Amino acid sequence: MEIFGSSLLPRSPLLPSSSSPLFGGGEQRKLFFPCKQRRSRTAGRAVRTPVAAVVLTERFARVEAEERPVRFKVRAAVTVRRKRKEDLKETIANQLDAFSDKIGRNVVLELVSTEFDPRTRKAKTSNMAELKGWFEKKNAKAERVVYTAEFTVDSSFGEPGAITVLNRHQREFFLESIVVEGFACGPVHFPCNSWVQPTRIHASKRVFFSNKPYLPSQTPPGLRNLRQQELKELRGDGKGQRKLTDRIYDYDVYNDLGNPDKGIEFARPTLGGEKLPFPRRSRTGRAPTSTDKDAETRVEDPLPVYVPRDEQFEEGKQEMLTAGAQKAVLHCLVPLLVAAFSPESHDFKAFHEVDNLFKEGLRLKQSLQDQLFHKIPLVSKIEESSEGLLRYDTPHIITKDKFAWLRDDEFARQTLAGINPVNIERLQAFPPVSKLDPAVYGPPESSIKEEHIVSHLNGMSVQQALDEKKLFVLDYHDVYLPFLDRINALDGRKAYGTRTIFFLTELGTLKPIAIELSLPPVRAGDTRAKRVFTPPTDATSNWLWQLAKAHVCSNDAGVHQLVNHWLKTHACIEPFILAAHRQLSAMHPILKLLKPHMRYTLEVNAMARQILINGGGVIESGFTPGPVCMEISAAAYRDHWRIDQEGLPADLIRRGMAVEDPTQQHGLRLVIEDYPYATDGLLLWSAIQSWVETYVAAYYADAESVQSDYELQSWYAEAVNVGHADKRCAPWWPRLSSPAELSSFLTTLIWLSSAQHAALNFGQYPLGGYIPNRPPLMRRLVPVEGDPEYEHFRADPAKYFLSALPSLTQATTFLTVIDTLSTHSVDEEYLGERPDPYTWTGDGEMVEAFHEFAAEVRRAESEIARRNADPARRNRCGAGVLPYELMAPSSGPGITCRGVPNSVSI
Repeated sequence: MEIFGSSLLPRSPLLPSSSSPLFGGGEQRKLFFPCKQRRSRTAGRAVRTPVAAVVLTERFARVEAEERPVRFKVRAAVTVRRKRKEDLKETIANQLDAFSDKIGRNVVLELVSTEFDPRTRKAKTSNMAELKGWFEKKNAKAERVVYTAEFTVDSSFGEPGAITVLNRHQREFFLESIVVEGFACGPVHFPCNSWVQPTRIHASKRVFFSNKPYLPSQTPPGLRNLRQQELKELRGDGKGQRKLTDRIYDYDVYNDLGNPDKGIEFARPTLGGEKLPFPRRSRTGRAPTSTDKDAETRVEDPLPVYVPRDEQFEEGKQEMLTAGAQKAVLHCLVPLLVAAFSPESHDFKAFHEVDNLFKEGLRLKQSLQDQLFHKIPLVSKIEESSEGLLRYDTPHIITKDKFAWLRDDEFARQTLAGINPVNIERLQAFPPVSKLDPAVYGPPESSIKEEHIVSHLNGMSVQQALDEKKLFVLDYHDVYLPFLDRINALDGRKAYGTRTIFFLTELGTLKPIAIELSLPPVRAGDTRAKRVFTPPTDATSNWLWQLAKAHVCSNDAGVHQLVNHWLKTHACIEPFILAAHRQLSAMHPILKLLKPHMRYTLEVNAMARQILINGGGVIESGFTPGPVCMEISAAAYRDHWRIDQEGLPADLIRRGMAVEDPTQQHGLRLVIEDYPYATDGLLLWSAIQSWVETYVAAYYADAESVQSDYELQSWYAEAVNVGHADKRCAPWWPRLSSPAELSSFLTTLIWLSSAQHAALNFGQYPLGGYIPNRPPLMRRLVPVEGDPEYEHFRADPAKYFLSALPSLTQATTFLTVIDTLSTHSVDEEYLGERPDPYTWTGDGEMVEAFHEFAAEVRRAESEIARRNADPARRNRCGAGVLPYELMAPSSGPGITCRGVPNSVSI
């Protein structure tokens, strides 16, 4: 009977029917057998557990009551993941742990039942069981080692719902999973994927729950206290400095970007608060600086910044970053030597010098090279052994057409299928108008007039072109203008607030027809404050046009990195991750849904604070705004960020790039049909949306079920009121009061963490690695006739153009960083993939639904490949035109210009 389960008992000819007097009027009692069938109602759906209970009659119960409950043994298979590469210190420590395990300093486990023991008023537990095999397998070479433990339980134990682990070794270990077998319900899976600290660091037991999902109201009695205790431990008390072994999630403002103790030039304002609103980051609790009590002391690279232990990079990711760091040393050292010993090489003198970065790498003049290498043996060894490392990989953008970047159509195409395809907007009124204070920044109207563009409209008037949705704009005027005085006062930094107007041709491609470069007016009526450039008609105007386009690209690069990439897909996501770990139990179905989309993000953001967005870091040194970079990011958050407009359909409609149309597949119609980012993005958006809606419907039947889930509502409330405290009073926050609202919000979060981040990140080197195509930094303004610089420009326009771009060292440092940022690691997990595709949840129906989602993602990938081969789609297919693959979900490791990881993993 224990084998077949209770569902077969009523049909057994060996037992009387339920109406028989033998059953005492139909009354039935559950008795001592290990697992009982449970049917929990979620959204009107009976979730079957693989548990059979035996129902016995009162007659049998009386007989059994006279006997003691049967005791039996169950076995656990415990998988521990070891490091592939260990240094000598780690090897010795592991051997010592193995020997101490032999004499009793071991790992101890205990099973916890889902049932409550009425006599002890606590959850039922098994005996304490020692983990077996640690000493015997101390020399195992496999990455994953399986140990065993044997428990004794009695027949009234019920179903195991949790397992505790006590590590009495000296070192931590990574516990991947536990599978318990021997119960009538079949194997019970415990996904762990966590570092277990030794008792000398973390004295209490670690708790791991089975993979069965429970809403808070459905938590079995035996697990209720453990559920609350585990969340309380993850929240911490908000006090003290965090240790690297902690697993506490908490909030803080960005007060660690500067280092005022090094000097006033290294001080940076705090991001987050009334002056500079910003999302919150993960708290570290470090002491304040000596010179500014509101600034937190910094931990400089290569020392690690605190993130909760389980959020730190795994070995595969660490190896990729280490290899990138070694490559970076070479790529940064040699340019510094070249600049130091060949001062005339500080700037690129000709375009072939830029090309040589990818063909030959950097070389000193032979006489200096010989002299230098004799004096510095290390450099000689680098030169001899690292020929390949000194060359930069050829960016994709010049592999099919080396000169494509010079063409206007390619300049325009990249607004739809480039690294930053999310700022192009449909122009809905002419001329464009600023929203800045005219008393400070001059007349709000653009200086672009109808006479500038009417000859480029294929016979239309401007109003006709507007009415037929033919005019588009890239508008960075208001983003940059408030900061231009400070930027242009910096040595070697020059910028404008730019506007570019495009016309949509009959072929479905865009062409630029006017560029406006604006500076803050020095005085009223200053004519030099706004300059308009139109497509060239002679040699001089051609080079001026190229310089104007370069300034547009520099504006675009800054907004891409500071706003669309860092702010919207990194910083704004972090509070939702922190709140999820603090408020959603590991048993909660929504945490199980979101878990793959949170991987590595906290560690990535911590590293960004350490070396990328910090004062004097890579972003400040590599992009035109310099020290005001993060203030631009904070201004964008204050003025423009809204989570309700971050989903793809809402964003396209907001920018006028689509109109609502219920008859279309995705409920909207694109204004530009061949818009690769949007068309491919909608495929992945729809797949994510369908999967999330299916998942949410499985657990929430109605609005009341969403509203009564206190963990879910606490997660959302904390993310908004604490994580986004500076915008908590905004009226546009979704309410999260129905299954539809919950599905929509979760779809947006997953979209931002996966497809949106991939589209904005993994093309950085392939599409931005050729500096003339997309200069991140400009060092000269466009010369004005009559100025001394104008004669230098006219005498050698190519040299002037290159001198306006980043210097040799600036360019190579930038290339080195975006090389690493564009690289997929070997342990990348892509959309539609999970490392445990069959055991991440105990809900079999959701496992099947996830596999259908994965199949839909694969179908999207096939459709993207088909589109890239369609010559009618001129923005992604044609002579010298790169295919658009940034939304293609799968990828191998390395720089591939494709692949959509589940999370913000770099």
